[in-house]
Amino acid sequence: MQAHTGLLIFLLATLSAIGFRTSSLYHPNVVMTLLFANLAQKVYRPKSPASYQWLSGSLAFVLPILVTLLLLATLGYLSFYPQWLGGLVLFLCLDIQHERRAKRIAILLKQQQKAAARQLLGAMVNRDVETLSLMGICKACLDSLALRGIRHFYLVIVFYLIGGPLLALSYKLMLLCEHAWRSKMRPDTSFIRPLQISLSILEWLPVRGLVVIMALTQNLGKTLHYLKHYGQFYQPAGSGWILSLFAANLNTQLAGPRFYQQQRFDNMRIGSDAPPEAETINLMLRLLATMRWFFLCALCLCWLTINILTH
Repeated sequence: MQAHTGLLIFLLATLSAIGFRTSSLYHPNVVMTLLFANLAQKVYRPKSPASYQWLSGSLAFVLPILVTLLLLATLGYLSFYPQWLGGLVLFLCLDIQHERRAKRIAILLKQQQKAAARQLLGAMVNRDVETLSLMGICKACLDSLALRGIRHFYLVIVFYLIGGPLLALSYKLMLLCEHAWRSKMRPDTSFIRPLQISLSILEWLPVRGLVVIMALTQNLGKTLHYLKHYGQFYQPAGSGWILSLFAANLNTQLAGPRFYQQQRFDNMRIGSDAPPEAETINLMLRLLATMRWFFLCALCLCWLTINILTH
């Protein structure tokens, strides 16, 4: 009975996150993002030694997360229905709001409203978007869809299944912290390095496992080819694996050079196909939806099979 309750809570939380649009005015993710951004603004000292930035950066993301987890653990201990509290945490951690923005960006690009598309894209990414061409807008939007789609949905679920709501929330808070900090500083800053390393270690196995499993249902041969020639050389490597998966299955080119805080960062391009267009964004959204439903159905089937075999 408890196993069936757990499956019911998981499905309700996941389907609610997919089907219901929560307002950003009161969503806890917005509050935590503002908290991390304000904390970085007070603690970050660009001219300080690298050792100071490493220490302050480590404390700035570890302490708020620990306090949040302690409060949640206390609340769960006192709660009459801790499983349902965990489901609520999962619902709040899952995020596909960026897909709605991407759909709107595709419409704006087809209407040749590049200025409005850039403005909407600026809410999705931390890179400089003011001078992006139509192709640059499409590529930045697709990169964001791929990375956020995997990390803010699939990996959150994986960590929830492995370690429960506390592990899923820890990972989600780290993602929010990185996004908030990268809006204030360049990605190569020493202050943000401890957080980036922690995320890379935490994601290492889940990202690779997910990419391989998803490639089995898509274009496996081309995905493996892209992983061999692009994914393993891209930095960070986890992002390279994710972008290689989608570049191979969309038959388009992703990633490439970008600007952060008016400084150019030379990232390699992934793929040898034609650059993306506005319609490629719609193809990406359909691919994400197909993969999401397949993933959920496969998870439920595995869950039921395990419970039948163990009872």
